[in-house]
Amino acid sequence: INAEYMGFIIREIAQQMVEPSMLMKAVVRSSDAAKIVEVKEVPIPVCGPNDVLIKVEASPINPSDEYFSKGTYGLTHQIIVKPPIIPGFEGSGVVVKGGESVPKELINQRVTFCTDPHGKEKWSGAWAQFVTSDYRYCFPTGDLPFEQTCCFFVNPLTVLAFLQEMSLRGSKGIVHTAAASQLGKILVKVCLKKSVELINIVRKPEQEKMLKELGAKYVLNQTDPNFAKDLRGLAEKLGITLCFDAVGGSLTGQLVSAMPPKSSVLVYGSLALSLIDQVNPAELLFYGKKLEGFWMKNSPIFQPKEVKEATEYILSDLRAGGALFKPTIAKQIKLEECATYITGYKKFASEGKTIFRPNLAQRLILSLHLPKKKKKKKKKY
Repeated sequence: INAEYMGFIIREIAQQMVEPSMLMKAVVRSSDAAKIVEVKEVPIPVCGPNDVLIKVEASPINPSDEYFSKGTYGLTHQIIVKPPIIPGFEGSGVVVKGGESVPKELINQRVTFCTDPHGKEKWSGAWAQFVTSDYRYCFPTGDLPFEQTCCFFVNPLTVLAFLQEMSLRGSKGIVHTAAASQLGKILVKVCLKKSVELINIVRKPEQEKMLKELGAKYVLNQTDPNFAKDLRGLAEKLGITLCFDAVGGSLTGQLVSAMPPKSSVLVYGSLALSLIDQVNPAELLFYGKKLEGFWMKNSPIFQPKEVKEATEYILSDLRAGGALFKPTIAKQIKLEECATYITGYKKFASEGKTIFRPNLAQRLILSLHLPKKKKKKKKKY
């Protein structure tokens, strides 16, 4: 290595040397009622014994992140968290240091990670230049692009959790609402791969067409006059007694009524932004049906051993080309664009994910200093 390249390496290492007293840019919940989020300089988070400090390279905007930013998802009213509260449940980046219990081989690795929404006095989310994460939920990704590995937990792992729940409850398949979502598309592909029966529920004709082109066998439109009747008949025919509902509102009550006896409807989202209603108590009392909440991070798959196995399955797919789990990226943005895209990401949702690149500008600046290799002059004979 010549002196020029050694200088570049030293500059790169300097970028990784961070101390808790230093500041970083982060998206935080705004104290201004007219805003949802804003960018501020805040202290770099401190590692606990089991934590790693990660330089964040990519983190997506999911609906759960939007609702968390608004204070309606993840942290309950019983948990008091001191500002700054930084959103972002998942991401990818490079481990720069670790606590005393962290395996040394994890340092300097490119990783995918998730943050902990169960509540702490100080919250470290992924929409920042640096984040802390429990090393047991932080997995090396090799040379896979950061854009591909930043979307492991909220969608792919939730899909695998659905399949695990289906197996545990003895259902022959799954009913899924909001099926045209990015999660819904992954679920269609995984169910086809594993020969699992899947009834997809959407609300627009173009969504029906899109899912059928993806290979979905059963697609129902919730606005169809015969929706409830068709769902009941199809679920009974296929032996499906498990439904995952991302919508809530009045749709949940329709699902409870339409599902076969002894079915379970698990609500894992609230896209309708309204209270669940129209649930007939008779369906619960006399037909053995259940209405429950489902949060992937409270499911069995999120135990350290099982989440590691699930992550390896996702990684193996990405290394083979990503037929099942490779995310489609619609837009890459800076932290400073958070106010526009905290709700504006929905405009691009059908095209793919909008992701933050917190350190992208810094990396581009660094790349300008990368010495160009000099072309060797051909010897004249």
